Amino acid sequence: MGSSQSDFQQHFSSLSDKALMEVHRDDLVDAAKAVYDQEMTQRGLVAEDAEEPQSAELSSGEELINVAEFESTEDAARAQEKLRKSGIPAYIAVAVPTAFARQAVDMLDPVSEEDLAAMAEAAKAKA
Repeated sequence: MGSSQSDFQQHFSSLSDKALMEVHRDDLVDAAKAVYDQEMTQRGLVAEDAEEPQSAELSSGEELINVAEFESTEDAARAQEKLRKSGIPAYIAVAVPTAFARQAVDMLDPVSEEDLAAMAEAAKAKA
């Protein structure tokens, strides 16, 4: 009998940060990899054996193209990490409806570390 996603979730969530980081992702089955990645992202951890993304800077005039949209920061962070591991530079942006653009810019410029932390906590509480 195979393991279910909830079995993987229970196992990975029971591990300490150190034990979780010692897991070799390449040794996991695909279903376990997805749960492992989610647990790592939720804890803000980066695996010791994770490949460093290749350095790539935008050249002058290079345009960024929106290739996906996410409603949660966790999903966006997972997508960004997946792309970066493949050597594709990826950025996370905050988008608002046009009618709120000026108000949003005013609220976020400049954003203090405390404000960012408060926004992250508020977003986490909603999720």
